[in-house]
Amino acid sequence: MDPLGNAKITKISQVTPEVTWFLRELGLSDYYIIKIFALVGNNAVGMTKTDPYWLLDEFSRMGFKNVDGMAQKLGIGQDDPRRLKACVRFALASYVSEGHTFAPLEELRDRCASYLDLSPEKIEDAIETMTYEGILHKASGEEGERVYFFRYFMAESRVASRITRLSDSNPRELRKIIASPNALIRKYEETNGIELSEEQRRAVISSLANGVTVITGGPGTGKTTILNAIIYILEESGQKVAVTAPTGRAAKRIMETGGHFAQTVHRLLEYYYDETRKAMAFGKNSEDSLDYDCVIVDEASMMDILLCDALLEAVRENTRLILVGDKDQLPSVGPGNVLGDMIASDCLNTIFLNRIYRQDEESDIVTNAHRINHGDYPVFRSGNSDFEVIRLDSQKDIRQRICDVIKSLDLDNVQVLTPVKKGILGTGELNEELQKVFNPPESDKEELKFGKKIFREGDRVMQIKNDYQLSYKRERHDRYGGDGTQEGYLREDGKGIFNGETGRIIGIDREAKSITVAFDDDSFGRTWGRRFALYEYSKLDELEQAFAVTVHKSQGSEYPVVVIPVTWFPPMLATRSLIYTAVTRGKSRVILVGNPDYLNAMVDNDRSEQRYSGLKDRIINAEFYRT
Repeated sequence: MDPLGNAKITKISQVTPEVTWFLRELGLSDYYIIKIFALVGNNAVGMTKTDPYWLLDEFSRMGFKNVDGMAQKLGIGQDDPRRLKACVRFALASYVSEGHTFAPLEELRDRCASYLDLSPEKIEDAIETMTYEGILHKASGEEGERVYFFRYFMAESRVASRITRLSDSNPRELRKIIASPNALIRKYEETNGIELSEEQRRAVISSLANGVTVITGGPGTGKTTILNAIIYILEESGQKVAVTAPTGRAAKRIMETGGHFAQTVHRLLEYYYDETRKAMAFGKNSEDSLDYDCVIVDEASMMDILLCDALLEAVRENTRLILVGDKDQLPSVGPGNVLGDMIASDCLNTIFLNRIYRQDEESDIVTNAHRINHGDYPVFRSGNSDFEVIRLDSQKDIRQRICDVIKSLDLDNVQVLTPVKKGILGTGELNEELQKVFNPPESDKEELKFGKKIFREGDRVMQIKNDYQLSYKRERHDRYGGDGTQEGYLREDGKGIFNGETGRIIGIDREAKSITVAFDDDSFGRTWGRRFALYEYSKLDELEQAFAVTVHKSQGSEYPVVVIPVTWFPPMLATRSLIYTAVTRGKSRVILVGNPDYLNAMVDNDRSEQRYSGLKDRIINAEFYRT
């Protein structure tokens, strides 16, 4: 029995004839008609006649040209303000989806010109109007004028102001440690049977003495050991410490490696649906701040500008804030370059960890990851190694060998990572082939065809967009209670499944055309809770198979075995930071399948992913005006 109830709008026959006829006349498919009706009901006709471009704001995949064609059918002229504003919104939104917080004015104007047959002056006039209306904000930068959505400008400004204010906290204003840090470090060492290096000791003492500390380093450089020591000392001093991470997978890793209760930033901030505002909101904010003496954010490179803004709003004055991450990994999936900009500003207490402690002489993963990061080619040892290459040239042969290798491995222990979505070695085609290996059709497995995809019970799937209103139920039983401190059983309802979360299909209702997915089902670690989400037919485009995922989507995760195709990929993707990120996802074994020459070319390609982000400049300016 489905634990979540029945789906609602699943068939075109459930849509009223007026809406169906009207939207079909505009050229929309039954699938989109169902989605639109599920969202706004009979208002679809009036809303679309008034301004058809509202469809772009909700369904960006329709593309500007398709919606623009519908607008022309409804009589909207070439220089209609609705058309110009929609084009600017769509073009700027495409920058945000690429990770930027703003677009250079000239670039934005040119991108709009590729959609509109209008003069640049008219596009700039539309930008000026939207700026006056408070939709956009223009700011000056070294490269010229920058155009932001107003919310991203404000988020950057607030983050810069708050992080410098927290950083300025006088050590006397921070809650005191009960004894000398050195004495507590010795006690920690005795209790845990370890000995910190001088570098690690300095990192611990520096983190305790400053309002804001950034700790950055690659795999094996002792980040976890330092964090465990910091948490031990603060808790010995009777202080409350919150440990958090941007994703559930990263939070689970903290619990597994450090033994400390951890939760996602969203959960820490009590994310919920505000019925009054009809929007998602954070329960913790400046009016109801977090009651902690120290907040630690692990995998901080994954935190985008909006999430960082929400977190800093909820952190009280004189709270220690410790951000931990690897500056050389790919930046966040969402907009901004938060950790990188904070480090590059050179205004915050930053600790760079370079010495490798977790050498594990038999492990080549850590040593080769650091070789890659330093621009040196990885070394493949003959014989028994956890870092291996299977040499092939043809992309079809590479795909087939990946499938052959996978057959001998357990689905719960392996993840295929690739730089691209399209092509023979993209996630689309790889998932089709890997589904045949991991989850072939069987008489007792339900299936549901959706476009070109076939979803099957038992498939590993991924959420590919943030859906703040998607409901879930959680049934949880583990050694952590609702407050993270005691044994307990917790059952709760909630909302929000986020981009990059993975789960398994546990139920398919073919008649209702719905799928039930279990998230957090311990695919790569100890069970600590399952959330059950029901995907109605109109939501199925938010799911895709996840036997293979892009390297970007793997951030914050760690898998026992990682398999990576190595061939020619577009240079803008085939970068050192990408292959470094991919390799560091492997915990026990990394298998590269392809031509090592292309791997070496990725190591040579040190072009970092350029992101338009103004946070570094704002932190520097905030620091300048405070001194």
